Amino acid sequence: MRAATWLTTATIAFLACTLVNAPAAGAVQPEPAPPADARVVREVQGGGAQVYTCDMTAAGAFAWVLVGPRAVLVNEDGSDFGTHSAGPTWTAVDGSSIRADGAHPLVKIDHQQSVPSLLLQVTSSSGEGVLSGVRFVRRTDTEGGLAPPTGCDAAHMNDMRAIHYSAIYTFYR
Repeated sequence: MRAATWLTTATIAFLACTLVNAPAAGAVQPEPAPPADARVVREVQGGGAQVYTCDMTAAGAFAWVLVGPRAVLVNEDGSDFGTHSAGPTWTAVDGSSIRADGAHPLVKIDHQQSVPSLLLQVTSSSGEGVLSGVRFVRRTDTEGGLAPPTGCDAAHMNDMRAIHYSAIYTFYR
């Protein structure tokens, strides 16, 4: 009887510990990790809109297609860092800018209610400044920005929608 009591107590303790440490339903997924040798240059907050246009797909269906982001980027202290636009392109207030391969992310983690978290490789840069030498851009902590679920049909061809989003962008050398 004593062994059975211990087993029951141990089982209850194990289950309690498992439930306390288990991720909650809808818990945040892991974020994309940069290569081990990558070093953080800057982390900024981005906010604005993901802009979509209603267009016909190759299959003949109508769908909202991403035109690109239109966002401002803000440093941790609240000062302006720059902008984020289609390309995808990031431009710092010092004039330096980078463009990444958004069509082929190194890592993409989809989220149910927001644009995916991404790790992108930089393909080109210009200007001298904070973004000079940046090799990777990571987008995390995303909120919003998904294409509208409805409203794209023949009557709305070429209509545009700006959907609010926010994210954290981390730049790596």
